[in-house]
Amino acid sequence: MNRIETASRDLERIKSRMPPPLPCLIGVLAGVGIDLWLPWSIGPRPVTIGAGVAAFLAMVWLAAATGRAFRDHATPVDPARETLAIVETGPFRFTRNPAYLAACLLQAAIGCFLDNAWVLVFIIPALIAIQQLVVLREEAYLEAKFGEAYLSYKARVRRWL
Repeated sequence: MNRIETASRDLERIKSRMPPPLPCLIGVLAGVGIDLWLPWSIGPRPVTIGAGVAAFLAMVWLAAATGRAFRDHATPVDPARETLAIVETGPFRFTRNPAYLAACLLQAAIGCFLDNAWVLVFIIPALIAIQQLVVLREEAYLEAKFGEAYLSYKARVRRWL
């Protein structure tokens, strides 16, 4: 095995193997479970449905724009695969993690549609888990792979919003 293959394999070990939407799924399930014993309503149904629709539409737009930006740069969306380029267009101009924000928007939409405040509360631990278990490892991988180019992007664009 040559040095390039070894370096590539070492970089890949840095990356997280956890599917990033998993904390949001766990948050939804935990919220639904707790709500069975301790219901916590968000508010009037017209408001929760409207908020759910707004969160869902924002998620669809963000997920589509993220996918389009990845496609335009010919780099995979799957964070477990090798990153081929630093994407700085589309929603990546405003946040380094639009796909993970989209997952949280979906969790918010589900919480609103179910009128379940617990699901909304669990967005916070989901974001913390995503940051600690996925984002920090991804950032280390991107810094090791792209060096100064990624550090420059990281200095210009916020991690979340």
